[in-house]
Amino acid sequence: MCTINSCQKAVNSLAFILLAITCLPTHADIVFTAPPRENPDTAKELYQPIAEKLSSILGENVIYELPKGWADYAKSMREGRYDIVFDGPHFAAWRVKNLNHVPVAALPGSLDFYIVARGNDDYIKNTRSLVGQQICAMPSPHLSTDLIYDLFPNPVLLPVIYEVKGGIMQGYKAFKEGKCRATIIRAEQFHRLPENEQKSLKIVAKTRSLPNQTVTVSQRLQNNAAQIAGFFTSQDGSHAADKLLSRFSKNNKRFQQTHSHKYAGAEDILEGVVWGW
Repeated sequence: MCTINSCQKAVNSLAFILLAITCLPTHADIVFTAPPRENPDTAKELYQPIAEKLSSILGENVIYELPKGWADYAKSMREGRYDIVFDGPHFAAWRVKNLNHVPVAALPGSLDFYIVARGNDDYIKNTRSLVGQQICAMPSPHLSTDLIYDLFPNPVLLPVIYEVKGGIMQGYKAFKEGKCRATIIRAEQFHRLPENEQKSLKIVAKTRSLPNQTVTVSQRLQNNAAQIAGFFTSQDGSHAADKLLSRFSKNNKRFQQTHSHKYAGAEDILEGVVWGW
């Protein structure tokens, strides 16, 4: 038999062991994220249904995490915090190269942009004439703005970005209001403009063509990459991503399969160009 003191010590030791066991970290959640473009309520509407469906398919808890801002997004990405990411091809390419992510699905089509100026602006003729001139564009690291910088290899000879929030067409609106000498617009948006409006503009430059917004998965999920790709490109995937597709691909509401080679070199749009990359 044990004495009162020895029994008490045994109970305390057992309690400590049980506490230690309960405090051990459980298998970490799978973190699904996207850029901090939306407010929390809208982001939850877009991404939470996808996270819930992925949890069911993978048999593990997938959580959607909204970054606190662009700096937090970049920091967490570089640290490898994210397991499933939906964002632009320049970010996807960076993760493929530096974190061994695997692209599993992308929105249909490609991302092609035009820098346009007024047709009667005789000074603006080419990219060289844009040096020192204001271009209406989204704040970097928005892809369209980073592609502007991509056209100017000399960091001393650059245009001035007049930042406009709210989307590319808001930048186009600011340009029409006379706030900038030029603006950048997605090619398909340009071709949807009324014919007389297109004729009033001139295309000064075309950016490199890139894959559309992409889903990548981390090394942790490489064995599940085909399964996740199959989900995103399926009817179930389209249903779960319905609100996301309605926002970003309303004319072709589906994901398609993609491959790593399509992203080769696109990481240099970030590296050494955008601050922090």
